[in-house]
Amino acid sequence: MLFISTEKREIEGRIFKDNKMKKGKTNPEFDEVIVGVAPSDISKKEHDAVRAYRLKLYEERSSADKIDDILTGFKFRLDNYVANENPKDIIHLGQFLNTLLDQINIKKVRFAEYIEISGRNIHKYFNGERKFNIDHALKLEKLFHVNAETLLEIQLKNELLEAKFLSKGTYDKYTLKDLLPD
Repeated sequence: MLFISTEKREIEGRIFKDNKMKKGKTNPEFDEVIVGVAPSDISKKEHDAVRAYRLKLYEERSSADKIDDILTGFKFRLDNYVANENPKDIIHLGQFLNTLLDQINIKKVRFAEYIEISGRNIHKYFNGERKFNIDHALKLEKLFHVNAETLLEIQLKNELLEAKFLSKGTYDKYTLKDLLPD
């Protein structure tokens, strides 16, 4: 029982630390939608009281609920990345997974062994040197309840983005007009 509560505290601390509101920043969804007033309409004392109440509610949640929230956020990040036609940066699937594992306190070597990847090679997957295959994607789908197709789509999207960047102008000579009869 002590192990669970220690693990729960570590997870809670990590989750809250990663999701703290930045000083001087406002969260329109929270301030305007949840509270029902614009940030300028409440005092700092009222804002701090609401924030303390939110923290209390958060701390009362179970570890399972917190992990479910993290997994939901993971799915949204993946879906948003796939939907973004021109991402500013390429994010490898391994980077998404690395972040997730940190958030839910799973050691990388244990994760690697569990999905049958060499513990010595897992860093190559996390930094994009190696690609996850279909078998890996199906295992990840079961583990994290995320569509294997989405996982593979991220890799394909990244390969296309890299190829387009590296071959600027190479394919400009190909036009349908050249193929059509006069």
